[in-house]
Amino acid sequence: MFVSPRPEFPRSQPEEPAQPSLIDNPFAPELFASGFAGFCHSAGMVQLTLDSVRCDHSRTHPVMERVVVGRVTLPIPVAQALVTTLNSFLEQQGCSPSQALAAGASFQ
Repeated sequence: MFVSPRPEFPRSQPEEPAQPSLIDNPFAPELFASGFAGFCHSAGMVQLTLDSVRCDHSRTHPVMERVVVGRVTLPIPVAQALVTTLNSFLEQQGCSPSQALAAGASFQ
């Protein structure tokens, strides 16, 4: 008995799934941060801790303090995309981070 080899068909590249549409929620909470306390890398995620300067008026002599206001945790590929896109946006707005560093600016 003769068995012919199975014909090879050209394989197409798997299509990337379409990105879901964005639904804008006008009631989503909005977060303001005047700075960031730091970063943490764990289990393929990057966590950014955000802070804001606040004045504690419960004291006789109010003191300015940095208070943690939130944390953002992103998978590394999403964090990389955020950095790339944000850097590009800042370049377009004339606020280049690389030019600021070259001019001697320092960031937290």
